[in-house]
This record gives sequence, C-alpha cells and structure tokens, in this order.
Amino acid sequence: MRHTKTLFTSLLMIVMFSMSAMAQSEAEVIGVINKADWCPVCEKNGARAMKTLKGANQDGAIKFIGNDLTNDETKKKSAMRLKKHGLYEKMKSENGTGIVFFFDAETKEQIDRISVSKSNKKLAAAVRSAMKE
Repeated sequence: MRHTKTLFTSLLMIVMFSMSAMAQSEAEVIGVINKADWCPVCEKNGARAMKTLKGANQDGAIKFIGNDLTNDETKKKSAMRLKKHGLYEKMKSENGTGIVFFFDAETKEQIDRISVSKSNKKLAAAVRSAMKE
C-alpha cells in the first residue's frame, strides 16, 4: 500500500509538472517542491497537496518543479532542474521535505514557502498570494 501511494504521488507530480510546463512559458513564479520517497509528510499529504496546488494554478502563472531529495541520484537530477531555472544556489541548503518554496521567476527572490501538510485552503491561498507578489 505504501508503494502504491508513493507511486501515485510520483505520477501525479509528473502529470502536474508536464501540464504546467506546457502552459508556463510565461510563468511569473516558480514553485519548488521539496519531496522524498522516505518523507512521511510527503507520503501522507503529497497527492492532496499536488491536486490543490494544480487547481489553484489553472492559469499557469506558477511553474512547479520537483526537488527530489530521496537519494544522491535524484538529488543530482533535481540539481540540474534547479540550475536550469537559476535556483540551485537558493535551494542547495534547503533540505527539508514536504515544503513548497515560491520564487519570483525573474528576480529569483523567495516569495513564500508552505508545508504540504497545511490545509487545502492554506495551500490555495499561498498559490494566490505568490501570484500577486
């Protein structure tokens, strides 16, 4: 059951990132999602949080990227994505999992961050707030 939840969460994140990537050539905000397969907060809240984040970002103003801290291999792949978006230096010391960080896409300044364990209402509010910044 645990592996099924992890697989579901991973698939949901891939779909969300793929859909957001198509609509995000003009993203105003970049959301970095720190996750790991071994993270109990991610396992318990990941699918719900991803659905809420995606639903609150229907206009594509936020481009979400994953920062998978599961192991050295996933960290290297994530580092490449972060470098591509100019966020590696900002994120290299952020090792907490189950957290979404919001950055201004142009200046790369952090706008906000929120735990995926927060309520759907708070997650949606964080997305709306990040888009207004």
